[in-house]
Amino acid sequence: MFSKSLSILASVMLTVSPAMAADQPASKAQARAREKTYCLQLEPFTGSRLSRTECKTKKQWELEGVDIDELLAK
Repeated sequence: MFSKSLSILASVMLTVSPAMAADQPASKAQARAREKTYCLQLEPFTGSRLSRTECKTKKQWELEGVDIDELLAK
């Protein structure tokens, strides 16, 4: 009887654990979704034909000295 209830308890715990873990990243994803990102296509490095794209928040671009509002006005 003990092993039967132990196996039932273990199966319930295994079922509940992923559901509880899934709630935490969802709240982080919602927090990130609130911050709008702006993606800029940058010039390729010398010797390369591949351009690169960087995505950052407005605050991060300001720290790099880029005025997003000015670029969007163009």
